[in-house]
Amino acid sequence: MHKVGTGSVCQAGLQASWGTPVPPDTLLNMTGETIKTTVEKGDEGNLMASKTKNQSDVIAVKVEGGISLILRPEFADWLFEAGLGAKNGVNYTLAPPNTELPVSTIVLSRGGIVKTYPDVTIKSIKISAAAHDYVKVDVDIAGVKELSAGDTDAKTIQTISFTLPSYRCTHAVLKYAAGGTAKASVTQELAVESCDITIDNGIEESPATYATGLYSDRPVPGLRSVTVDFSIPYSDAIDTFKRTYYIDESAPKIALLLKFTTSNVDENIEIYLPNISITSADGNVGGAGIIGTSFSGEALSVGNTEPITVTVNHDQE
Repeated sequence: MHKVGTGSVCQAGLQASWGTPVPPDTLLNMTGETIKTTVEKGDEGNLMASKTKNQSDVIAVKVEGGISLILRPEFADWLFEAGLGAKNGVNYTLAPPNTELPVSTIVLSRGGIVKTYPDVTIKSIKISAAAHDYVKVDVDIAGVKELSAGDTDAKTIQTISFTLPSYRCTHAVLKYAAGGTAKASVTQELAVESCDITIDNGIEESPATYATGLYSDRPVPGLRSVTVDFSIPYSDAIDTFKRTYYIDESAPKIALLLKFTTSNVDENIEIYLPNISITSADGNVGGAGIIGTSFSGEALSVGNTEPITVTVNHDQE
């Protein structure tokens, strides 16, 4: 029977160590995935008489791809711990240089055919928050191998369900202030149409060695980047914003605070970017309608201030 996507399930679990897969304990709200296993097959390139290549041997295997999600409170903590690397209570920040990122076991049921992907590292996270929409997340991953049911260390889908609503942008807000302003003092609002934040871990693949065999070793984060893109209708105030934070020759930085909630405002996520450099800004007439503008920026590391802090607040009732 042909398989369909309806009923497919994606679950994850943080591993205590590399090479030790765990049963999943977190359900992901998946809308699609592109995880694939790539098998590299070698050719000796010899000149023996033959109409085609006469040999093809497996010399390397790797797993890569992505998962598209609608963000929910039940897996937000897993996402930001695995994706940023450092946790302090409800706050998540980028792990320091020369620090290994957490690895996870991903278990995926494609129409009932279950695959296990151990030792998965998150390469990047893109958060898309548009007005009148759910908060969407695209997660790019690097894995090691694919295990099928019955293989050693293969895991099974667990009985896990969602009980809380998804995050949405009906109560979302993007605030700003001068660069370096403390989070509590970032109070001026930007009435944006959408805001995207991308966290890229700058993953460096480990080189193949005699010890790795067919599979890759643990990747490490390199130079990280955090970028932000937002769109907003053009106005006098936005033109002043552009001149102040983009065109001004002193290149002032800006602090941004994005907050979104579920239907319960006590279930919310705050993303604080204290030192953003605006790298592009535009606003052109494209017709008779409302003029739109878009801005892009990148987070800077200034002194000991974290370039990004993600706070996941849960309703304690």
